[in-house]
Amino acid sequence: MSVFIVPIADQIRKAQDDGVEFRIDGDELKFRTPPGKEHWRDKIRSISAEIFEHLNGGPPPNGKPHPAIEKYKPFPIHTLPSPICDYVESAAGAIGCDCSFVALPTLAGLARAIGNRRVIRLKRTWTEPAIIWAAIVGKSGTHKTPAMQSALKFLAAKQAESIAKHKDDLAEFGQERAQYEKELAVWKKSRTEEKPPWEPEEPTCNRFTTSDCTIEALAMLLSKQFDGLLVTRDELASWLGGIGKYQGGKGADTGDWLSAWSAQPITIDRKSGLKKMIHVPHAAVGIVGGIQPGILRAAIGREHMQDGLCARLLMAKPESKPVTWTDDVVDPQIELAVSEVFSRLLDLDPAANEFGESEPFPIDLSPEARITWIDYYNRHRVELSDHDDDLAAAWSKLEAYTARFALIFQLVTWAGGDASAAASISDDSMLAAIELSDWFGSEAKRVYRLFTESEEDEAYRILIEWIRRRGGRATARDLQRNLSKYGTSDLANEALEGLVKARYGRWEQVRPGPKGGQPTRVFLLTDAPTPTEHSGTA
Repeated sequence: MSVFIVPIADQIRKAQDDGVEFRIDGDELKFRTPPGKEHWRDKIRSISAEIFEHLNGGPPPNGKPHPAIEKYKPFPIHTLPSPICDYVESAAGAIGCDCSFVALPTLAGLARAIGNRRVIRLKRTWTEPAIIWAAIVGKSGTHKTPAMQSALKFLAAKQAESIAKHKDDLAEFGQERAQYEKELAVWKKSRTEEKPPWEPEEPTCNRFTTSDCTIEALAMLLSKQFDGLLVTRDELASWLGGIGKYQGGKGADTGDWLSAWSAQPITIDRKSGLKKMIHVPHAAVGIVGGIQPGILRAAIGREHMQDGLCARLLMAKPESKPVTWTDDVVDPQIELAVSEVFSRLLDLDPAANEFGESEPFPIDLSPEARITWIDYYNRHRVELSDHDDDLAAAWSKLEAYTARFALIFQLVTWAGGDASAAASISDDSMLAAIELSDWFGSEAKRVYRLFTESEEDEAYRILIEWIRRRGGRATARDLQRNLSKYGTSDLANEALEGLVKARYGRWEQVRPGPKGGQPTRVFLLTDAPTPTEHSGTA
């Protein structure tokens, strides 16, 4: 391809003169465009293979840089404040699931416990509420449901208490209502000028979670309580599938859902019922659930990539691992400590405006946390400009999530017994929030591959993940024995040869052991350790 060298070198030189930076990362060409020079993006992408060859001294695999298939990075459990960190680690061990499967719904539950009563104030015109949208992504059998149940059991217990109290309140209300109707009848007959008897108000049940996904039903609940709701779904597919559809001619719910992520006002106009209009000034709705990778890919589609819904979802998709029996259970003392944290968060009082109506109480950054936040914000904005539109949208929402994590961490620290922690957001909480947000950014890169990868890339990814679970090495015989898709020697060897050509790994000959035999050809992933001389077959 020497014919391309001169024009491509000229393009590189012009781009660099305009401030564009290039670098090769594995088999990927990465570049950064300065503000005002975004026109270079499409041009560079259109000739990326030729630029890669010119800069790297050789052609990329299959004529183009192959996207890297990144390893799953363990969830940074140390970022969670005590006792939440201890609980998540212990519960995940007892269930046999990845820590992220407990951590994400736990974060969503803590956010609901805080509700609308507190917000983090980054500056006078920018506050962020404690709202989390989270999806745990895994195949059937990866213990998504037990993990969610374990994480949300504290809210479930509080809701059970609330429902029991409401039942008692309704019984008392029934008696008060009967007495009121008697007194009202007497008052009407008396024709007195005195005021009518006091009419008792029907009690409401404070709700913490719901599985109902219709905006109208949510608005009805939210109109009766200030502190928001958490929607919990074992399977998020039905929510994702129905959120953009028109509901009985009333229009799509997407806009209201996007508003609920930021606790913005929503107004619902109804054609029937006593209450024709439902207005919620601070419609705070979190959501958490599980979903399988293939269903996620089908449910998201371009629609929810473009409307910003997908960007609002925090996702974790750990690689599958064998589950073995354990007698481990969570220490009751840890459970008690976490239960007390939830209780203290739920007992927080909101602020009030000049009309006596409830308002979120803002918590400011400490001077040290503000410096850390500004450094993070500037760094994060530079990263955002490097990404395509889909990842850039996710990156922009991670800014908000970083602030929300800091708010949650700070209030959990206070609820865990540090009375001074309620004054402002500490630097420690902000640093932990940034590290967790960066992890979600890395995870977004992995999960977003599901939405854009070709059939060939998908097959490569699934095969590579399987080989990684085996220690990063496999023979054609291993594929034949364990993966029905590669049931013949030819199919298995062809698949591994494809990985070699795509630079995902290499072949190595393993000499026979002491008992003799033929050498074995073993495929090794690029980042796998080299087998020892007498290791036998992989």
